[in-house]
Amino acid sequence: MPVRVPKLGYVFEGVFMTMFLLLALACSQPDEGGNGGPEDGEPLSITLTAPLHGAGTYDGTLEVAWSVTGLELDPAGIGGPEAAGRGHVHVYVDGELFEESADGNARVTGLAEGVHTVLVRLAGNDHHELDARDTVDVEATFPTLQLVSPPDGSALTASSTPLALTIGGFAMTDAVGGADVFGEGHFTVSVDGVLRDWGVDPTLAMATGIPEGVHTITVELVRNDGQPLEPRVVAESRVDVLPGARGVYFDRSAFGAPFESATLPLGLSTTAFTLVESDGTRSPVEGEGHLHLYMDGAWLDRTAVTAHVLQNVPPGPHLFEARLVTNDGFEIPVVDRLRVDIAEDRPDAFITYPGHMWLMGATFDLAFEAENFTLAPRAIGGENVPREGHAQVYVDGVLYEETGTGMVPVSGLSVGTHVVRVQLVNNDRTPVSPPVYNEIDVIVE
Repeated sequence: MPVRVPKLGYVFEGVFMTMFLLLALACSQPDEGGNGGPEDGEPLSITLTAPLHGAGTYDGTLEVAWSVTGLELDPAGIGGPEAAGRGHVHVYVDGELFEESADGNARVTGLAEGVHTVLVRLAGNDHHELDARDTVDVEATFPTLQLVSPPDGSALTASSTPLALTIGGFAMTDAVGGADVFGEGHFTVSVDGVLRDWGVDPTLAMATGIPEGVHTITVELVRNDGQPLEPRVVAESRVDVLPGARGVYFDRSAFGAPFESATLPLGLSTTAFTLVESDGTRSPVEGEGHLHLYMDGAWLDRTAVTAHVLQNVPPGPHLFEARLVTNDGFEIPVVDRLRVDIAEDRPDAFITYPGHMWLMGATFDLAFEAENFTLAPRAIGGENVPREGHAQVYVDGVLYEETGTGMVPVSGLSVGTHVVRVQLVNNDRTPVSPPVYNEIDVIVE
């Protein structure tokens, strides 16, 4: 029988296929070398979950946490022989190994002031390091706060006192109520644990509205969002407001946060100071004078009246200030401050025609609008629905008409000045609470 001799190409092809199969079998075998490679097909990775970018520490201590894929953290295996897919984490601070951990977190301590780099890296049980790593830069700063004045044990002869503050290692910013940014914020002022004021300019810090007796003034550094630092940075001073001390006080009993009306009542009281009407030109008399009122730093009124109602107050935070003033118009350093947050969706009423103190005829059309409140003429006398109702129109304190539209003909007014009020009420005719109204004076010729 003749012997066939295979062609040379077939021989090479067979050899190539054999080598390919052997290589494939080799690659399919488990990794016995303990290199901590991916497990169950997951990629080998480590991700820092804390601290995040922009974070920092106010006491040199940092909580570090991470998540790991492709490697089983093995606390018992730290320092032992290699084991496939098992290992732990090396934590570095500024290039120096700080800790070896298989718990998913570590606590870094003793950071000096400045910026530091935290690096976490996966390692096998025998500490040989793998390629998976993550890093973040963090800042350490140590805020300081001193309440220099008034010193502890001071006796005060007025209901308010300026505060002398020394602040270090912490930036004062105007982002009050904004997002937290490490290393910046503002200070708060409390009296007997009740928040009274806050600010960003230490030269303007005051404690106000302090009644007679012994009280604790507390100043604290806080974040932009108002939350305290960790650890808290606080300074305190106990003061004694002496009997007979001059004082001015806002009524705080009716205010919550936020205030649900654009019609804002402001009540005031004084001690050891008599309020008298003045245009600022009367002769000075000890313990006698009037008030200057401010809203958000802008002038509101000169007055000797202690009950006020502000209309159409816009939403948002507002700072009100009352100052004692001598008869001849000189402001003395006796002040109270009141911060009020008006709700964004607070209801309001606007008289759009006529304007305040306009000269009018005996007959005119009164026009008004409601904001964040639905006028429902067909529901008058019906069941109440939140933020729904109608308006009651008063002339000189007497109910003139109730209406669910924005227009009321007014007629028959006598010559002289008349007070016109538009007040929002519920469907059942009960006033909206807190009250919401707009009031003007008109002069009939």
